[in-house]
Amino acid sequence: MSSLIIDVINRVDPVSRALLGISLLLTSALNDLFPIAVIQLLISVSLLIIMTSGGSLLKESARLLCWLVVPILLLHALFTPGELLVKGMAIPVSIEGVQLGGWFALHLMVIFLSALVFSRLLSKEEWISFMLRVPGWGEKAVPYILLLEPGLKKSREIVRREYADWCACGKKFRQFPVHINIALTDTLNENRKDASELWHDWDQRVLSIPDGSHSGNHGMATAVAVIAAVAIWALYLAGGV
Repeated sequence: MSSLIIDVINRVDPVSRALLGISLLLTSALNDLFPIAVIQLLISVSLLIIMTSGGSLLKESARLLCWLVVPILLLHALFTPGELLVKGMAIPVSIEGVQLGGWFALHLMVIFLSALVFSRLLSKEEWISFMLRVPGWGEKAVPYILLLEPGLKKSREIVRREYADWCACGKKFRQFPVHINIALTDTLNENRKDASELWHDWDQRVLSIPDGSHSGNHGMATAVAVIAAVAIWALYLAGGV
């Protein structure tokens, strides 16, 4: 069933998929209504489970969100003045703080997961195509686009290597800055090598970029017009108009 839904999504025009992701992201960022935020959270979670075949990406994202959500909840609960949640507690946790922290945490989760859905609605080639079609910026972005993927891959490998070395030495906190410095230095050196190789193989590498010119200026103008309409609709939904 999930593969069938993925096939249906992939058959949709890339511009339409991009606009779906933009509308989801805009409404999640501008919305200030709790019921709509819950609905958007359910939609984003459902789409991620479908698009990632079991939700492996969702599990990794949940672990990352814990590091963001828990501090938000604690800081708001402890430092927001108001009525105490439990009277007589040694730690002053306010009802208003719990409510405010809960809303901010929910809002952050919805925005994060909506952005994740947006990133998955388009393939790598389609993202490159859209970036190259941005007026006044697309041509300048070509070197960065070509360097981005290998740079991220090597950076992840370096971070994993240094983390493994740090764990092997007993997770000594005095050694942690040393491994951070090594990781940054090695990443910069690898980026310099990639830039040098790109310079020497420029013509061949440029030919490997997906051609996004088939949609022309008409497609770009249509996308901009619809994005503007979606933005107005999102503002209205959020009570900003």
